[in-house]
Amino acid sequence: MRTLVRNGLVISLIHEGYHSIKMKYADLLIENGAFADIRESIPASAADEVIDAAGKWVLPGLVNTGASLIAAKLCGGLIADYPRQNWQGSMLYHRVLPMLRIADGLLTPEEKRDLARWALADALAAGTTAVVDLERPGFADAVSQAAKELGVRAYVVSMRTACGFPEAEQDGRLLCPEPAGGEFAAGAAADGTVSRLDGLYSVETTSGDLWRLAAQAAETQPLFLYSGYSRYEESLSRVRYGKSPVAAAGDAGALTGRTVLLQSVFTDFYDRERIRTAGASVALSAVSAMQDALPFPAVAFLRQDINTALGTGYYGVSMLEEMKAAAFGAKLQTGNAAQYQASDAFYAATIAGAQALGEPLGRIEPGFKADLLIVNPARLRPHNYPLINFVYGASPDEIETALVGGRTVRTRECAGRDAAFAEAAERAAARAWAKARETVL
Repeated sequence: MRTLVRNGLVISLIHEGYHSIKMKYADLLIENGAFADIRESIPASAADEVIDAAGKWVLPGLVNTGASLIAAKLCGGLIADYPRQNWQGSMLYHRVLPMLRIADGLLTPEEKRDLARWALADALAAGTTAVVDLERPGFADAVSQAAKELGVRAYVVSMRTACGFPEAEQDGRLLCPEPAGGEFAAGAAADGTVSRLDGLYSVETTSGDLWRLAAQAAETQPLFLYSGYSRYEESLSRVRYGKSPVAAAGDAGALTGRTVLLQSVFTDFYDRERIRTAGASVALSAVSAMQDALPFPAVAFLRQDINTALGTGYYGVSMLEEMKAAAFGAKLQTGNAAQYQASDAFYAATIAGAQALGEPLGRIEPGFKADLLIVNPARLRPHNYPLINFVYGASPDEIETALVGGRTVRTRECAGRDAAFAEAAERAAARAWAKARETVL
């Protein structure tokens, strides 16, 4: 199947530099899911399908390198306006994780799939064509099924623990024993555009056995793990190992060029040097950091030459919102309006995410996978700086078409389908909330 996208303004980035923006009117020929030819004029006879993008912008699809899709949809009201990163009083331990446990045990596979379809449809509408979704193992099948149904490129990561997901009593004492044992599947299982992986939840729930299994897996596949993401994790790691969570992961052999550290907002210069030396990547959520009233340290990572991608975390599913928040958050953190510009946020949401995954994504170049957004820029006028206008001003309304591997997976006509997904998911969520009110809420 050969697809031709014609007459659009192609906006991409050159891999070698954050500010190497490339814009040109061009035709894109897609064959076997990848870009085969890019030039000013390609005859329609060269393709089986032609998409006319005249007057539109054509951009690479966004890579969400660290989402928690079901948690963001199901638990958003539990974590907004409350501290999540601290230990005592944290909504994460007192309500969010217990709520997810209840939903995992109560909901049917069909209801879990309804929640996953709702979240993925919203993510796709907001520009995500590839997503790393970090889930409780009990939700992984539902997300995988939903991703196949919608055609989203998904890396579904089952977050593994050795003592269950932590919960806390009201006085702050964690209900989590000393971790021991645990299971970890080495080797990614792929089914078309959907890959299944295992990851590590956090230092406080990872045993020595799990570290060893994860270190072995990191030799051949991406390893996703939370590290430096909370004050409690930091203090527990200092007590248990006598070192920071990043150092503990490094000494356990789990910090390699295939490792992606999630939400590592609590790191110092030496932690970042460990990450840089290992060649690992980080994935940050600016929305999560700002919601939790925490710094957004993207510039600190970049200054130490660390590949720094973006993910939506617990607070949402929109990479459009994430890019804008990242640019604003980094400027506030550095006190310099010239720091972390729109092109930096776009780079983090495309090329940096692709580098973290080790996949040919995020660029419109021959040989790269043909994940595309076709954007109607009418509301973004004047078009003097298209990429800046897109990062700071675009909403799902501007994204007319999304392609994954050259196949159209969403158009504006999908809005009715998405509404049906939302209604089904709302019914499933209502059941989980009703049960939770009896116990944790």
